[in-house]
Amino acid sequence: MDSDMIRLFNGLSPSAKRNIVRILPFGVIWFMFDQIFFISDYSARGGFEDVPDTAIRIDLGILIFGSVAVTIVGLLVGAVEVLYLNRRFANKTLAQKVVYKTLFFSALLLGAIVITFPVAVSMELDTSLLDGVVWERLGAFMFSTSLVNTVIQLSTMLGASLFYSEISEHMGHGVLVKFLTGRYHSPKVETRIFMFSDMKASTHIAEQLGHGRYFELLRAYYQDLSRGIMSSAGEIYQYVGDEVVVSWPVESGLRDNSCIRCFFAMKADLRAKAGWYRREFGVAPDFKAG
Repeated sequence: MDSDMIRLFNGLSPSAKRNIVRILPFGVIWFMFDQIFFISDYSARGGFEDVPDTAIRIDLGILIFGSVAVTIVGLLVGAVEVLYLNRRFANKTLAQKVVYKTLFFSALLLGAIVITFPVAVSMELDTSLLDGVVWERLGAFMFSTSLVNTVIQLSTMLGASLFYSEISEHMGHGVLVKFLTGRYHSPKVETRIFMFSDMKASTHIAEQLGHGRYFELLRAYYQDLSRGIMSSAGEIYQYVGDEVVVSWPVESGLRDNSCIRCFFAMKADLRAKAGWYRREFGVAPDFKAG
């Protein structure tokens, strides 16, 4: 079974693999925080016998269900963040991102509570989901201090995972993982392929647009180039002004000529957006690379 999963994963496109690898840490973060809160609540109460009527008495089955449900919610948050919200709000300010994402995820988490709480109550009472008592407990829970405790815990998990997302987005996922695992504390000699891409006529474009508009163009330019880089399994090593430095381990860079295909994919993505750039900025950027 494990070998089948590995073959299935290896058969995915580089961008699909990258998305999966970016989403999985959200599930891990939510699972870890859930266990921390469980141990904290257990220690504070001296067990789970003396709990409010609005709370759920924990047994092994409910513990497993809760842990799985929290992990799934974390993965769902990660999928929404990575596949939709990051792109949707890429050009928004940090304050706008915080407001929009808070509203969006508040609705998502409320839905998760409304779905999972009745299931947990039905497990506790060993009764059907259609039992009126289950929904009476949900109503009481929604107006109790137990809900406040749950909201605080979920907000902490959400905040931690979104913080990870923002740091990963700015540093690069591969760079962040290597930093967290101590890779940069134990230097290792590697043979890698690098591509250095520079925007053509960038000085002239900057003078034409002015600093503010040029920065907006650069932000869109970076975002459009990133799709070709991801599809070729490239890693963004750094941004230097209008230069993007992309890197591959030799094996993955040469596989199917990924490092060469990356160049043409980046070119194609920019050409496809040329009309949009001309409408927005009056110029369509291009680049050269080595």
